[in-house]
Amino acid sequence: MKASHKLFLILLVSYLSILNTVRAQEIIPSTLEITDRSFAIITDRSTFEKCQKEILSYRDVIESTQLPALIVYHDWKNPEQLKKELQKLYETSKIEGVIFIGDIPVPMVLKAQHLTNVSTAIPSDRFYDDFELTFDFLEQSKTNPQLFFYNLGLSSPNRIKSTIYSARLKPLTATDKKNDKYQQISTYLNKAIQARAPKNSIDQVMSYVAYQPLSTWSSQSYFLEEQFPQISKASTQFQNYKDDKQRLLQDETLNQLRRHDLDIAFIRQYPLPDVSTIHPNVTLSIFADNPIGNFSEAQYNAGQFTFSKGAALAALANTVQPALHRHPTYLIGSLAMGLNIGQWAKLNNTLESHLFGDPTFTFAISSTDTLSRFVHEKNNKRLVEALSKAKSPEGQSFLLNQLSLNNYDGLPKLITQYYDNSNYTTVRYTCIHLADQQEEETRSALFAKGIKDVDESIRLEVIHAIARIGDPIFIPALIDAYIENQHAEGILSAINMALYVFNKDLIKNIAEQRFMTANSFIDQVKEKEKFYETQFTGIYLEIDKNIFDTKPDNQRQGITDLRTIHYHPSVTRYLEFVRNSKMPIDLRIAMLESLSCFRDSYRKQEIIAACKELMVDTRHSKRLRDEARRTLNNVN
Repeated sequence: MKASHKLFLILLVSYLSILNTVRAQEIIPSTLEITDRSFAIITDRSTFEKCQKEILSYRDVIESTQLPALIVYHDWKNPEQLKKELQKLYETSKIEGVIFIGDIPVPMVLKAQHLTNVSTAIPSDRFYDDFELTFDFLEQSKTNPQLFFYNLGLSSPNRIKSTIYSARLKPLTATDKKNDKYQQISTYLNKAIQARAPKNSIDQVMSYVAYQPLSTWSSQSYFLEEQFPQISKASTQFQNYKDDKQRLLQDETLNQLRRHDLDIAFIRQYPLPDVSTIHPNVTLSIFADNPIGNFSEAQYNAGQFTFSKGAALAALANTVQPALHRHPTYLIGSLAMGLNIGQWAKLNNTLESHLFGDPTFTFAISSTDTLSRFVHEKNNKRLVEALSKAKSPEGQSFLLNQLSLNNYDGLPKLITQYYDNSNYTTVRYTCIHLADQQEEETRSALFAKGIKDVDESIRLEVIHAIARIGDPIFIPALIDAYIENQHAEGILSAINMALYVFNKDLIKNIAEQRFMTANSFIDQVKEKEKFYETQFTGIYLEIDKNIFDTKPDNQRQGITDLRTIHYHPSVTRYLEFVRNSKMPIDLRIAMLESLSCFRDSYRKQEIIAACKELMVDTRHSKRLRDEARRTLNNVN
């Protein structure tokens, strides 16, 4: 071969290599100078080519708010490839959030039972937006190439703390040629662009809680009225619905969703019908208890909501039935103080929660406090100074939460002070919520106050936390709460579930004393027996009976139930079960998986010690040793 031909081939290969690198991903930079933050629009190559005009216009309207926006498009091969690009953009362009438009790989997460309510694979974009979480690849789906299955990593953090916010714009499977996926995206982006024209403040809110107890409904009303004080100025500004035996308000709720002036709809326990018949116009909808956001499905309901013919802009929904966690509207009042929807959603992220639609939409500020400048603030001195000047309850709550995220040393003193002195329910709730993450002394002191708080949401927060912790020192407080809350159906139900995590005989010994001194009942003995009848029945009393049965199916059911009811008294027996080489390996691993849900247990140090022992004991299989390492990390 002639030297000239060799040179030509070398140059050709180099050119093709460069061309291939360029096509690895195309980045259209922001038209604004990036100083402290930016936003990324991530899409696939085909979607960008088909919807280029609308995507560029969407970029322009975001930048009109002085938020620099980049566009990145590529034929993404897998989630790891995209995550690396996001991490690079975070380092080089300071992205604070991202929207995924079109055909973006869907991570399906397993081995995360301690973070959610189910053990099945969960579609979750925490894969992308929480940079500290790690994942181990399993396989790509053969039936749906967009789905990629992962185990949560052996050494992954055991809490969700998203680095950036994220949202999905994933079109539905087209039912006709006129509304293919590209048309859906184009139509939505035009809707999002038009939504920016009016300066819309939050002055119209709707809440629907289906069949919840009256006291629970009232508590949620107080929350929303404190979070959005402007909605209390007229009777039409806050529509608060609750079904009862005499009247169902589902139809009226659907009518509310059609309103063009409705800013936020908060919906609990509501089976959504065919959205194509509703044409919702509400700006932001929050589906707190409904698993309608499973975007691994072709026709997921949250997508039907945002892609509907109405003006609905964004929806927060869960991909699976959510676990108990913080109040569904926690810090939502920050949306009236300058935060965009994505920034607020990030503060509430769980493995299963997802935002669908435009995360950069910002309502007009309608509060005396402006918070957007504190979203990325790491200087605790500035936050404390701002807290001392904050007038609104949501402003105070947001700044306390930011100090918690920054691990501020003085937080225990602050939350105790604010709990003791605040007349605002939402501020006291925030203090109790943050106390759950503090040292035992601060936590116990605030829990003792919170379980007697006038607000039901605060009492519920304490009761749920006590069940996770399981320390018997809390039993007297739970029984006292039972005696004092006969009017509150939701509280009684929560206490019933919480007491399942304690020893039955210990409960009975303490109850004998508490009921005898109770002044709430005419007949203490009768009420005590009624308490026993309720408390000492039910399937969760059978947990240990099932676990130590001889039938594998019963054992498996009991071990699974431990993920719901953390029965702390038998931790020693459970660890013996795991160590027992005569037990089937799958059941031993299942037990370790359930014990990973005991991360808040007062006995977690015993689980940690046992896992460390199991990890290095080569008499056990590698599968068991690996699972012990995973459980150690989840609990520690």
